[in-house]
Amino acid sequence: MYEKILVPLDGSIMAENILPFVERVSKRLGSEVILISVFPEDKKALDRPLRAYIEKRVSELQALGVKANGMVVYGEDPAEEILALSEKINAGLIALSAYGASGTKWRMGGVPSKILQGTRRPLLLTRTLSFEEAIKQREFKRVLAPLDGSKAAEEILSYLEAFLKGSDSEILLLHVLEPIKLPPYVESIIEASMEPEERENWKEQKERERFQEAQNYLKEIGDTLRERGLKAREIVKIGEIAETILSTISEEKCDLLAISSHGKQSGLTKWLFGDVAFKLIEGSVIPLFILPKRKGLLFAEYH
Repeated sequence: MYEKILVPLDGSIMAENILPFVERVSKRLGSEVILISVFPEDKKALDRPLRAYIEKRVSELQALGVKANGMVVYGEDPAEEILALSEKINAGLIALSAYGASGTKWRMGGVPSKILQGTRRPLLLTRTLSFEEAIKQREFKRVLAPLDGSKAAEEILSYLEAFLKGSDSEILLLHVLEPIKLPPYVESIIEASMEPEERENWKEQKERERFQEAQNYLKEIGDTLRERGLKAREIVKIGEIAETILSTISEEKCDLLAISSHGKQSGLTKWLFGDVAFKLIEGSVIPLFILPKRKGLLFAEYH
């Protein structure tokens, strides 16, 4: 599944912080790493030093036992060039840093964002600020996988299993229940249909039922993962989705956040580029493993 890993570099040290992750993942999975740098047409006069840069990075990976190749491409839209190459070589994974030459975290509209919006291939997005930090994070000992109860969101699990092959990672399955929030007039209508003794704690009872249903849902998935030889643990929480996911990362000391772009909501409105995913991508301090969806086509169907 991950025979080829495409790694965009822009010549900056910040972008190169992806390389310790790529080294570890590629050696564990036996993947070939393809480094790509995209520069504007007016930089062709610097072709020799630009190629020397990418060749040096390739040589460093090869010295560590990684099968690696590299290329320099000229074009005015780096994201489009990277996406086109990912299709051409049938990359199993695109791995890149959320930081580039500017040294600041990308926002919607930057190259990483355009790649994320345009690709239908799994993507590893890291946000480490130093090589040393990357080396500490790259083991992915504890992976947080939020699930919303939909089969579409669960599709990430098979890709995550393949990505973690050969590791000793623990997968934390998280389901977040948003608090029941009803307008007073709706509560009045509901309570009017109840017996007097049922009205006092009906919301608390409903929360307990939802919580139990969520626990049963995650346990079934966790049992399946454990039967496949994976370490898995289930967590159910009540709260605002994005904030609860981010707080769980800290509480559980997670090393990787795995999210699917397609969950219960239709299209990309909930998990990707909606409020939840925007907050996760902007707020996560750990790497993200993202399974995208594009043009109504699930990556699983494409692959």
